[in-house]
Amino acid sequence: MRTIAWISRRAFLAAPGIVTWTSVIALALAAVPALQVLLIAELILALGDTDRLRDLAGLLLAMILLVGLTPSVSSICGDFQHRAAQRLQAELNSSLVREASRIAPDELVNSSIAAQVERHSRAIGEGIAWSFSQYMTAVMALLSSVGVIVAVFSFSAVAGVLTLFSLIPPLVYSRYLSRVWERQWEEVSPHYDKERYLRELIVRQRSATELAGLGTSERVGEMVAARWRIVDSIMAKALRPQVLGNAASGIVSAVLLGGAILAVVIGAQFESPAVAGIYGVMAAMTASAGAGLSAGLAIENLPLARGLQRFLSAARPSRRHPPAPVVQHLRAEHLTHRYGGRDQDAITDVSIEARLGDVVALVGVNGAGKTTTVNALLGLVTPQDGEVLLDGENRTDLGEAAWLARFGLLTQEFGRFELTVRDAVRLGSPREDVTDAEVWDALHSAHAAGMVAAMPEGLDQQLGEQWGGVGISGGQWQRLALARTYLRNAPIWVLDEPTSAIDAEAEQEIFHELQRTKHGRITVVVSHRAWTLKEMDRIYVFGEGRVVEQGTYEDLLAHDGRFAAIFAEQR
Repeated sequence: MRTIAWISRRAFLAAPGIVTWTSVIALALAAVPALQVLLIAELILALGDTDRLRDLAGLLLAMILLVGLTPSVSSICGDFQHRAAQRLQAELNSSLVREASRIAPDELVNSSIAAQVERHSRAIGEGIAWSFSQYMTAVMALLSSVGVIVAVFSFSAVAGVLTLFSLIPPLVYSRYLSRVWERQWEEVSPHYDKERYLRELIVRQRSATELAGLGTSERVGEMVAARWRIVDSIMAKALRPQVLGNAASGIVSAVLLGGAILAVVIGAQFESPAVAGIYGVMAAMTASAGAGLSAGLAIENLPLARGLQRFLSAARPSRRHPPAPVVQHLRAEHLTHRYGGRDQDAITDVSIEARLGDVVALVGVNGAGKTTTVNALLGLVTPQDGEVLLDGENRTDLGEAAWLARFGLLTQEFGRFELTVRDAVRLGSPREDVTDAEVWDALHSAHAAGMVAAMPEGLDQQLGEQWGGVGISGGQWQRLALARTYLRNAPIWVLDEPTSAIDAEAEQEIFHELQRTKHGRITVVVSHRAWTLKEMDRIYVFGEGRVVEQGTYEDLLAHDGRFAAIFAEQR
């Protein structure tokens, strides 16, 4: 009941006027069956007492209006319910996106979080939003049953009691069905998540291109089909209890219906008013069955609605933050981290530091520990030992949002946001008042201004061919990502291969610009190209998860150690 009340409350908040009018009309419609029973009874009695049409005119007019207008009013009520469901769908999706936008990056390491968001979004569109209409229909049918039962009591108390009991089987069955579906959804949800992941592999351009090149995209398609077969077999398990529950409910209702009809006939002493009573009993039974059916349809979505309610009730704090102050000193002390399921540390006793104006580099072969160290700096992983300090404060002291506000990150997997150029660059800052002049300044610093100026619509140019925009190269996407970093202007920049997709000439220009503008920040660069390291203030060389050397470019070459060996071919 709490979940039903939650959905109803959200529907009212989404469309208060529509829900109010829907409720008023639904209450009026709920009274129609009882009024029909009473009018039929009066009409039968009147037919026995007169042979003049004038004496029946009032009853006939009332019956005509009641029966004639009810379908139109019901249709209007259905239209209102449909509109309320549309509003609820929009409101729930908006709430879902707002909550998802506040998920911490370290939470997203768990792929099930992204799967949850996708599942909740699909559930809203396919069932949760529309369950409000089903609740309203069920309540209307239930109230209709109660109204008719009250009318049946005027014919026979026994019939009234038996008809009242007829409400119980549908409600019991609906509750039973709720438990069945809850178990089904718990079992089937992981398969939905895996199906979504596999399906995205064959529709996302980058993964689809690789699979097409390997000639194995259809194999992934078969994996998706296999998941759907599993889902279908799990959902089929609900058929048997549904059929048995329906059958049991139907048998009990038939017995009660037979008893109620006999009670009405006997109570009316086999006279004509019994017809109205029988109609009333049948109307009550029909309404009860309708209430049970609507409740059953709505209850199928209760497990999904409860999951959505739990997700939204997390009430994560906003991730918006004011511009961070300058950081004078970054220090990582004795960091050690081992990932779950591994028998070796990813990093062991790693210590690095940098001061305002420094540009430091992390270098080493793949798997040496650079990325884990970067993630530890950002707080995306929590090392088992050691800590990271910014001006003497750790992540717990500052809080997660304030900590991340101090970093600007550009990774090799930079975002290719297919928006307008303006919007794609403005994503670099949480500020809402970013001006076009600031966007152009960032583009100039990233050596992307010429590219954008040459586009037909400049900052208004849509990016991405799938949206009718322009297609651009990987290097051009990377320049826009770097422009976002400049616009953000965080006190600490972490750049993981920031020019990996850019040609050599442009790369030199970009690194010279980084050196020219370094004095207002701390810059941490991960790079595999020897020449980009020549002007670094300090280089940390990683090997097997440890810092094995550190110093300037000249010092490390003169030492003729790991660094010299790694970059021997690039000198």
